[in-house]
Amino acid sequence: MKALGKIGFWCLVALVAMPLRAQNADPQINYGFGGSVVNRDMLWASDFAELSRTHLFGTARAMGMGGAFTSLGADLTSMALNPAGLGMYRGSEFSFTPLVTVSHATTEGTASWQNNNKTRFAFANVGVAMNVFESGSRALTSLTLGLGLNRIADFNSRYSFSAESLFEPSPGNGAPVLMPTIGDIFSQQLNSWGTRPNSSNQLLMPDLHPSVWPAALGYDGYMVDYFPDGGNNPWGVARIGGNASVLHSMDVVNSGSINEFDISLGGNINNIVYFGATLGIQSVYKRTAMTYQEEYGYFNTNGVAQSFNRETGVWEDMTEQLEMMNLYQRMTIDGSGVNLKLGVVVRPVNGLRVGVAFHTPTYYSLDYSYRAGITTRIVQTGDIVGNNGPIHGVEAGNDSPTATNEGPDSWNFTSPARLMFGASYTFGNFAIVSVDYERDWYNGIRVKGVPRYNDLSSEDYRAEFKENFQATNSLRVGAEIRPLPILALRVGGGFTGSMLQDRNSYANRVNTGMPVTYQSSYLSAGIGVTFSRGVSLDIAYQNVSDKLNGYQLFLSQDYLTGDPMTLSGLYETSFTRHYIAMTLNFRF
Repeated sequence: MKALGKIGFWCLVALVAMPLRAQNADPQINYGFGGSVVNRDMLWASDFAELSRTHLFGTARAMGMGGAFTSLGADLTSMALNPAGLGMYRGSEFSFTPLVTVSHATTEGTASWQNNNKTRFAFANVGVAMNVFESGSRALTSLTLGLGLNRIADFNSRYSFSAESLFEPSPGNGAPVLMPTIGDIFSQQLNSWGTRPNSSNQLLMPDLHPSVWPAALGYDGYMVDYFPDGGNNPWGVARIGGNASVLHSMDVVNSGSINEFDISLGGNINNIVYFGATLGIQSVYKRTAMTYQEEYGYFNTNGVAQSFNRETGVWEDMTEQLEMMNLYQRMTIDGSGVNLKLGVVVRPVNGLRVGVAFHTPTYYSLDYSYRAGITTRIVQTGDIVGNNGPIHGVEAGNDSPTATNEGPDSWNFTSPARLMFGASYTFGNFAIVSVDYERDWYNGIRVKGVPRYNDLSSEDYRAEFKENFQATNSLRVGAEIRPLPILALRVGGGFTGSMLQDRNSYANRVNTGMPVTYQSSYLSAGIGVTFSRGVSLDIAYQNVSDKLNGYQLFLSQDYLTGDPMTLSGLYETSFTRHYIAMTLNFRF
């Protein structure tokens, strides 16, 4: 055993080998691992897919009409959607849009743990459109230059829950069915990597691959142990009884956003054809703080952990047991991206506008950092028992260093290409109806650069996207009515389908990380008030519903047979987001 530091009284007990929850036989196991808690030292296909999923906020007018602005223009949102809309300006405009976001999460079939709400203030849009050329005699009627900052993705959310795997004794004192614990994953990882303690019985994390740092922390927290007589698979779970009921608790706090600085130019040909282009430069920041906790209950033995002796068929009291383990992991993505947007809008007859826009894939360069820490609480049993069960012991644990992927070892990938079609009709000065269709090719995501020593190659990611992802279809609709010249009322909505070919099977695959959003829908409403010829105020509200694909907290699979080994159980989380935006416009 390793040195115990302040936990000195464990030293004598450490001389006795603790019983394993499960015995691994030779040859050495070779498992694949997945789930949202495991292997967070790297980026998975699901991470790239979520980074590619955008929700354009723009101005409050565009938000109130459901974002259906592919064929509509004279709005600063056009720069990030269809830059041809800039060609419809006949003057200049400056506007800014503060935004309040409120997120609430629900995980089906679980109990609440920490907090499922998060509120954030930000800016959805700040920009200016400047009419730089105008002619009444040439075919080229006008040119408008646009500069803007648009929020295109918001990561601020929190979901937290608890769920129990309840132990049930086997009839007739037979071999137990062990409840899943992440300690099983830790021991399997250490065995798969062929990890061994040094001469001081320590696992030094700088000498280990970061993917097994949590497992090494589990060793520091006395959750797993090294048993030299275990052959090729000497690692096993310790101090967790075979009769343990496991309470799984999860808390995930996401923060950050993707903001895009747009440089756009839009033109007008005879007030019939409008064209435009945008260079989009993106800033990406996402931070995830993840806490996974297990608590162990022994309800059939008055709180005492027991191990099952398979040779004698007898349950035996353990001399040490874990009460709780808490694993904290922090992941940070920081980087930039660049893309090009091209668009055309045609007005074949008065009132009707038809638009098309193409967004090239965004090329991203991302830095990534990861660190972890663990805390466990240990109980000594045997003769030290109080009136209410075992005496509570002491806490153990450790923290990892920080692993970084940056510079030559950064991540590089391209997001899906996007194609948009839109049609709208204007009924004089009284009403507008607009419809958009968008297709995004998630199966075309490509990981161009992978850090050294990463488990997966660029070709592995390519195969993952090709085999499991698909193009999504989005529909957006919006309408505006002006009952008074100074008042506009707006409604809208949108829907986006699944990016996964088979979302049910994807949940149980190794090499999967955080869950992805398989369905998104929203409804919106807004109001606009014109104060004067050059000043107006727009207010919008959006209610967005996002459903995440089912996911495992942790899982392992035998690479040779394809058989699942350890499964945490399936969880499904959904989000309801409330966005409130207000745009103040100045036209000159």
